Amino acid sequence: MCQQPAAMFVRLEESVGAGILRLVQLAQRRAVRAQLRQHIDARGRVTPYLECGVAKDGTLVWLHGFSDEPDTFLRTAAQLVDRYRIVAPAMPGFADGWVDPAERHTFEAYAAWLGEVVSALGGERFHLMGNSLGGATAIGIAAALGPARIVSLVPVNSAGLELAGVRALNDEMRAGKNLFAVRDPQAYRQFMKRIFAQPPYIPRPVLMQLTAKLRRSADWYERLIADLMQSKGHSSDDGNASIIELTSLRVPTLVVWGDRDTLFPLAHGEHFARAIPGAKLEVLEGVGHCPHLEAPTRLADAFTRFAASLG
Repeated sequence: MCQQPAAMFVRLEESVGAGILRLVQLAQRRAVRAQLRQHIDARGRVTPYLECGVAKDGTLVWLHGFSDEPDTFLRTAAQLVDRYRIVAPAMPGFADGWVDPAERHTFEAYAAWLGEVVSALGGERFHLMGNSLGGATAIGIAAALGPARIVSLVPVNSAGLELAGVRALNDEMRAGKNLFAVRDPQAYRQFMKRIFAQPPYIPRPVLMQLTAKLRRSADWYERLIADLMQSKGHSSDDGNASIIELTSLRVPTLVVWGDRDTLFPLAHGEHFARAIPGAKLEVLEGVGHCPHLEAPTRLADAFTRFAASLG
């Protein structure tokens, strides 16, 4: 008899948490005057995207990571909107992006899907930045479009690389441990400890809502991880593997890495910076896997300095 009131209380907490998150989202969008728009591809699939800012110094396209959403970039966008037009699309399979279980969600597929979107939205030439899965997608797009379209490439704690002797998230996934398959509040707290160097305080109703949101997606995320693990990749003689032949990239590149990332250690960022011709490395000390959330001002400053150095 007592289970029903307990369940009702949990649902009430989740509802309150959803309301709080919605108010925060609206406030952040209003602060940068972000507009929600849609891109429709050749197959009629709808990709929502946020757009804000003034293109005095050009356009910056942001690609979010696994289980993330465009709104989380607005903290960083707030530092850039006076100089840059910001475009942040929803990645397929996440947030409000289109979902098609018939598709195989590999790194190369994401680069093809988002390549069409950013080519349409970015203008004649644009800067391209992405975190985690979004970083790997950005690398694939930059390889395809080249410097004719991409002013600069900024992978931030990017996926898409395996280093011999360096344990990372991919090894956990192969062992059957899916960090993103969250099914209870305790698992969500562990998830946050892995994503952030210093996890933020989360009020209980918000924690319950975020947990419920990930719990509803857990099975789907298991499927997406299985797809990503089937990505082709490029193997090198030293036993390392990456989504493309990194030495073939000809786009000015800034690799940004939080040095306390437990998903993809700093060694990954250092390898990206060595392998991509002319790439520079910006290490954000004391920062975890998502600098756009944990150190938005430092990420924005790193980008603006690099963009200015390009003339």
